Amino acid sequence: MLFSLALALIVAVFLLVYGKDESFLIINEHNNSGLDYFFEAWTYLGNGFIWVPLFLYIIFFRRNYFVTALAGLIICTIITQFLKHVVFPNNFRPIVLLPNKLRAIQGYFMNRTNSFPSGHTSTAFTLALLCAFIVKKKFWTYFFPLIAFFVGYSRVYLAQHFVTDVLAGIFIGIVSSYLALWITSVYSKKKLGDEEEHKSQITQIKTTDYTD
Repeated sequence: MLFSLALALIVAVFLLVYGKDESFLIINEHNNSGLDYFFEAWTYLGNGFIWVPLFLYIIFFRRNYFVTALAGLIICTIITQFLKHVVFPNNFRPIVLLPNKLRAIQGYFMNRTNSFPSGHTSTAFTLALLCAFIVKKKFWTYFFPLIAFFVGYSRVYLAQHFVTDVLAGIFIGIVSSYLALWITSVYSKKKLGDEEEHKSQITQIKTTDYTD
């Protein structure tokens, strides 16, 4: 999570230096046809369907992490959608606020509202941090967050979000994964406590039977 926080700090400094509109335009106007195809594909790594491969992997190979993944999915979805539709329901996207300045890919569907926060980014970071925890290898603790970071970058490149939306998505991903892991820890301790209590009860019964 420290690496993800470092990435969030970089994004925050970028925002402080250039501001909401200018930071968006800097990323959006550095483009070419090759990057268009790349980021159109890359952005799907923040789509909700990306949870499916993780759950399939967990079901077949790491079932003990099912609660972790489910908690992460639920928490991330609730926070993101609550902010999008309740707290900031009419938050306009770049196509509305900067129609004559941004560069949009021809034929690519442009959303107009519910800009804050970036759901693709929050999904990508929640998933990335949970995957890094499950794999438990140092390389992946950097690799997965970098994948998520470029999902956020793609949202600005494709003119779907401002950098502010992406920064919020990063923090949602960090918070969601942390809470999911905390819930897993509590659940595991409770389960272990129940098992110990059950074993203790069995031992007491056997001891009583032997005494009698």
